[in-house]
Formats: sequence, structure tokens, C-alpha cells
Amino acid sequence: MYDIDYRYVRKDGGQTWCYGEIEPDSNFAVTCDDEDDDGIVADIDTSIHNTWDKICRYLETNYSNEIEEIETC
Repeated sequence: MYDIDYRYVRKDGGQTWCYGEIEPDSNFAVTCDDEDDDGIVADIDTSIHNTWDKICRYLETNYSNEIEEIETC
């Protein structure tokens, strides 16, 4: 198992664990509490959302509020 690079505390009090380095062309593999919501997110502008905190806030608002894990890919 990889070491966690960032731990984000969601609005619901749960945690999102983040793995990997954010690069200009990064996509993100997202694992949610509901496996039907799992997927790959490829439309995040990493020149703006260039930290794990910004990525997590963006995805919590625009993708799912129950993301358990995010990994760069």
C-alpha cells in the first residue's frame, strides 16, 4: 500500500485519502462510498486546481460528496 500524500476532511466529517503527485496533465481515479459513482475524472484544470485540497474541494462540490480515495493516473 502507498503512503497517503494528503488527507482531506469532507463536509460530512469523513476523510478522502489522496495518492500521487499532481502534474499538469493529471487525471484522477476516484473511489466513492457508493461504487456506482467510482470513475476517472479527466476534466480538472490542474493549473487552477493544483493542490490536493483544491482537487478535493472541487470534486466534493462537482462530483460526489462521499469520495473515499483519489489517485493520480
